[in-house]
Amino acid sequence: MKKICTPCMIAPAVLVIYLVMSGCGLVGKATVSTPPAAGPPASSNGPERGTAIGQLAPEFKLTGLDGSEISSTDIAGKPAVLVFWTAWCPRCKEEAPHINQLVAEFESKGVKVVGINIGEGEARVKEGVKDFGIQYQIVRDADTSVSRTYKVIGTPTIVFLDKRGAVQYFGNELPKDYADRLNSIIGS
Repeated sequence: MKKICTPCMIAPAVLVIYLVMSGCGLVGKATVSTPPAAGPPASSNGPERGTAIGQLAPEFKLTGLDGSEISSTDIAGKPAVLVFWTAWCPRCKEEAPHINQLVAEFESKGVKVVGINIGEGEARVKEGVKDFGIQYQIVRDADTSVSRTYKVIGTPTIVFLDKRGAVQYFGNELPKDYADRLNSIIGS
């Protein structure tokens, strides 16, 4: 019989307990505020893509619950808010009414809001949409590749993009000054 070392058995249990006690995320509420004065860093292949403030956001293509596809090119030229979430996350449920309010305030001003579910089956996602009362477009990141590309650590993760597709906010909660931030993005 193969022996398993005690630390190897304890480490996964500690991680699970930590995740449960900390809400949904692996980190606390990360908040990034203002973009750097200069634009995104350039490389020989064009602007660098990433999730740092000022960088062009990574490209994506995902399928919605209705079967339609949405990609980064569909939101190009518009301010956008990406909300990475899971149906098992209590903090995601707490944020959903605030995101709904954001949609009510800013969708008519041209801000596109997309909820990106991370790795859950279609039935579970539909259950989460109903349970959370989500009133914005939802797509599924079934294989979590987009979430990994966006370096999502913790849920919810909220990303504000300007009209160029550059990251203007990246954090684990809707910033309290979201209206000012979005009005600034719309006006630029």
